[in-house]
Amino acid sequence: MATDERAGFWTPRKVAWYQRALAVSDYAAVVLDALGPALAGCRTALDVGAGTGVLALPLARRLTGVTALEPAPAMAKALREAAERAGLANVTVCEAAWGDVPVAPHDLVLSAHVGPLLRPEAPFLRDAARWARRSVAVVIEAGDVDDKFYFRELYPRLLGRPYGPGCDHAAAVAAVRALGVEPTVRIVGYRSDQPFDSLEEACDFWQAYLGLHDPETRAFLRRFLADRLVRTAGGWLAPYAKRAAVVWWPGAAAG
Repeated sequence: MATDERAGFWTPRKVAWYQRALAVSDYAAVVLDALGPALAGCRTALDVGAGTGVLALPLARRLTGVTALEPAPAMAKALREAAERAGLANVTVCEAAWGDVPVAPHDLVLSAHVGPLLRPEAPFLRDAARWARRSVAVVIEAGDVDDKFYFRELYPRLLGRPYGPGCDHAAAVAAVRALGVEPTVRIVGYRSDQPFDSLEEACDFWQAYLGLHDPETRAFLRRFLADRLVRTAGGWLAPYAKRAAVVWWPGAAAG
């Protein structure tokens, strides 16, 4: 997803849904645990494509300072507000994408689930080490245990095309190795469940992500989701078990 597309994609409502999922996920704890050796000795971190701060905020609780690059205005706004609520004055949010603004060296340079940056041909994998005093780390999907949002079913039925593959972590690891670096790779599992207050809100979610807002699609989704979502005491849940590759290698100064 290009910078302009990312900025337009993340509306305030999508950001709110995203934050609700993160609030019940063990993602941050699992990833930071896997990154333990890469964090040793780090005092500062640069989080590229930081989103709402799922990793930037817990890193700020451990480190002296975190700089968060995030080009989507709604995401950047939510990150600033979350840092303020948490009393984390050591988080600097820069509403920009990698390469758009100059950045200072940090001990750790991190990017998680930002597909365009993590493709083998992307400059980030090649250049990030120049700005990392100790470590570069990336987090990339390593294949879905479950179908993400049932898109493999819904895209052919509603959009007439298959749901495309995501970023290939094996290709990214191969690209790092081609630089003469042997990265550390850990495959982790985590929960990425999406809660909803009602079935109607779930229909809103899927229609927003599919870009289909006609009554026929909504009627179909209401039936489809009622068969697949899980009833909870507070509403409905879309359950997702996910896997990710947590990959890191030394920065330029560390080598």
